[in-house]
Amino acid sequence: MRSLTCLCLLIVPMFLLGCEDDQATIRVMIPDVQGRETPVPGVRLFFFPYDRDSALRELEAQAPTPRPDTSRLDSLLQLFREPFVRYVSLGAERERLTRERDSLESRLAQMSDDAGERLGVTTALQERHDALRLLGPDVERARLELDAVRHVLPEAESLRTALAAWEDSAHRGIDSVNRILVRQTHRDPIIESTGPAGWATVTLEPGDWWVVARAVNVLDPNAQWVWNLRIMTDTTILNPENGQSRPRR
Repeated sequence: MRSLTCLCLLIVPMFLLGCEDDQATIRVMIPDVQGRETPVPGVRLFFFPYDRDSALRELEAQAPTPRPDTSRLDSLLQLFREPFVRYVSLGAERERLTRERDSLESRLAQMSDDAGERLGVTTALQERHDALRLLGPDVERARLELDAVRHVLPEAESLRTALAAWEDSAHRGIDSVNRILVRQTHRDPIIESTGPAGWATVTLEPGDWWVVARAVNVLDPNAQWVWNLRIMTDTTILNPENGQSRPRR
């Protein structure tokens, strides 16, 4: 317990003194299948009055064995990621064109033969049919490329399981560390979730705070977006620029 206490004294920052609570607003934005940053609802946000990642790193430094080398895992996931993104992006484009085609066909079916906009809708409908016809071979080629790299997944899963087991062992004392840090800062962690537009607002007691969050990475089925940020302004946007894409647990 004494070693944990000493560890905690290294982690607790000199938090700011004040007399009024502050509001912090967070928004989570991640790339969609077409690479456009999109708000994410339902992301759980954890607010800590200390740097929790620092505590985890200190525990890892005390682990009896070093962190497993992840270079092989990283290379396997990268080998799978590129064809996966290509296939998913093309599939999303096909779905978009299909929806537009179906909508135009429905509009055309409801028009009279002499409707002024009939020619424009007919032209747009033909464009969607042509685009879908041209896209078909690309989607099939991307599917075959993805199937060709699926063989890497069993080895990647085995390496990821080994890494997760090491982290579970190395981080075993985190609950005790958290309790000590909470007592030293006199502030309890707060949990909140993002709303429909990806926003969340919480009231924080005076002092330093960090926000920790995880979100799915739609461009990589083997990874997730992870954030651990010190809150420096009233509004913080969690996005790929300040987060990391890490192998999911």
